[in-house]
Amino acid sequence: MKSTLVKICTYLVFLTVLQSCKEAPGTWINDKIKTDKRTEFHELNNKLLNALKSNDAKELDNLMSREFLEDPGKNRQIELCSIRMHQGKNLLLDEYYMVHPTPDLMSVKSFKYDLNSYTVSYNPLTREKYIAFFTVQYKGDKWMLTASYNKYKYGWKVDDLELNPYTMAGKTAPELFKQAQQEYEKHYLVNAITTMQLSRSCALPSVLWRYDAQEEMDNFYSKVAEEANKAYTFPMVINQLPTKPAIIKVFTQNRDEGMMPNIYYISKVSLEDTSAIQKEHSAIKQIIGRVMPGIDKGNKYIHYTVFNKMPDWKNKTTAQLEILDKY
Repeated sequence: MKSTLVKICTYLVFLTVLQSCKEAPGTWINDKIKTDKRTEFHELNNKLLNALKSNDAKELDNLMSREFLEDPGKNRQIELCSIRMHQGKNLLLDEYYMVHPTPDLMSVKSFKYDLNSYTVSYNPLTREKYIAFFTVQYKGDKWMLTASYNKYKYGWKVDDLELNPYTMAGKTAPELFKQAQQEYEKHYLVNAITTMQLSRSCALPSVLWRYDAQEEMDNFYSKVAEEANKAYTFPMVINQLPTKPAIIKVFTQNRDEGMMPNIYYISKVSLEDTSAIQKEHSAIKQIIGRVMPGIDKGNKYIHYTVFNKMPDWKNKTTAQLEILDKY
């Protein structure tokens, strides 16, 4: 009897030790992650970043999960990441370590309490998960590299990689949204809609990531787009000028000089008559701020593309003249 009791007690102690070795459910962000765990994760990150920079296929295969290795789109993802990582500088933005209590959908707040606050959401595949968000400086703007790790029976492995725009014109999507609101308040409608178009192009830096202001940004974009469609119907003839050039398209373009508006217009003046074209264009430059209020404000440059007829958008063979104006 005594022997049996000793065995039971020993077994209970053994179970207690096992349970105490198992991580309790919870979520830890950045410096709240235990030092030993964070060191382990950073070593994994260093291996991954170095392998991406050198495009080391063998090392990358060692770091990836079996499921990710079987993904047919994996190679293209790695190729894009390698190009950006090789040419740009990277910085760890945020990191998350999660131990899941259940396999149900997880949503984790960034707790930044600022304009760029966001929520991370995903469906757990394993009990433990680690996510690292890196910013990668590339050609004047930042991209976001998302490295998602799961802990499998065979160790910590990368189960997904992403690389998406994080900033445009040096600003995140919510920062551009704030800029667009200020432009709208000044009645600079064209500026507001083009700024919101930039905002939307970097509003999803990761499929796991959703800005807390996303719904507000979407609603504002819809409102401004509707107003812009009513205010500006293309082609828009500039009746103030005797040659009556017609604006056919306005959008934002990223050039070597930075982000700027690009205005496409059709001129009745022959492109071969460079003197007459320049004269007409000088007149357009003088009044463009009245035709589209605010477009000449807050932009160092405006790029114009001049045509003599409606361009062939598909084949791009229509003759054109490029003009860059400094404001």
